[in-house]
Amino acid sequence: MANEVLKKGGEVASEVSGDTRSFDFEGMRFGVKAWRASASGAREGGSPAVPIVLVHGFAQQASTWDDTAQLLADAGAECFGFKLAGHGAGACSAGGDPAERPGFFDLCFQARALLAFCRIVARDAGVAPVLVGYSMGGRVALQAACLAAGDLRDGDQLNRTALRSSAAFALCDRTRRLDVAGACQRDVAANAARMSAAAPFSALVLESAGTGPVDDAAREALRERNFAWAARVRGEGVSAFMDWWAGLPLFESQQHLPADQQERLRAGRLANDKESLALSFERAGAHAMPSQGESIRALCELAAKGIPVSYLAGELDAKYCKVASTLQTESQGAVSCRVVPAAGHNIHLEQSEAFNAILGEVVESCTPKPAAP
Repeated sequence: MANEVLKKGGEVASEVSGDTRSFDFEGMRFGVKAWRASASGAREGGSPAVPIVLVHGFAQQASTWDDTAQLLADAGAECFGFKLAGHGAGACSAGGDPAERPGFFDLCFQARALLAFCRIVARDAGVAPVLVGYSMGGRVALQAACLAAGDLRDGDQLNRTALRSSAAFALCDRTRRLDVAGACQRDVAANAARMSAAAPFSALVLESAGTGPVDDAAREALRERNFAWAARVRGEGVSAFMDWWAGLPLFESQQHLPADQQERLRAGRLANDKESLALSFERAGAHAMPSQGESIRALCELAAKGIPVSYLAGELDAKYCKVASTLQTESQGAVSCRVVPAAGHNIHLEQSEAFNAILGEVVESCTPKPAAP
């Protein structure tokens, strides 16, 4: 098993072990699930599709993306499920007791770790991945986008088209192109320099994600709610809390999912530690996000730099349909907002075909075209 270290905002290491991987960032070990691209899905001219980094929701696991990722992998796209801090058994193996290292759960810390992981994927692939975040994962992805937009705002004017066509980003041999621990044959130093100068993702897709509190009063209300939820999970335990959580109106449409899918959802929710879930509420809840105005500004700036931003809401999810409507208006169309029919909060489970079709369009738009002979 090989290791490779990238110095960017702290020490980063990655390991490869079959389809289950681990990613260390400043002392925290994040789980990663990988789905290898199918050789039968190779594109015309041998050009592989842009890779995809998928970030799950609260109390879920990377496996929530299994069906989506497998279909995308069959179509030729390498996929990585990034597991958030404290989610799943052994999730804090690099940090010990989660209560002793609460900073690992901070929204900004997880966003920086996600950006670092995207840089490594981009370095191996030769092109920055499409970043997809669902619900809480969308919150972390949006925070990462705000950080990336801030970096660009501080003086970088690098054009994404030029980045994609750079000789330093020439594609590796297909069998090795996304071996996170492999040593691809190209100018790594030049590659890393270019990646640090731009957002390390080709496009951003937010699924049923909040965009931040509108003002200080809203932020305080969210903080009080999230701390109350944290106290509840600590007091009741995971099983009782998740019975209550699954009954929230937000998840009502999931009652129509096939029984086996509902069972997998519940099993995933129960495979969590109560202290980790509580810390996720307290340290990475919606109250910790940038304001709605800051978030929308950042998304518009990324779109202006040539990084497509999409927002998806389910038709049956009134709360996030309203978020989509506000975002569409406030961004003046810079963010592509879509409402998916017959879907609730979890679009990629409830209407997987529609979700995969939309994501496939995004991937196709970002995938470099083969050079003319």
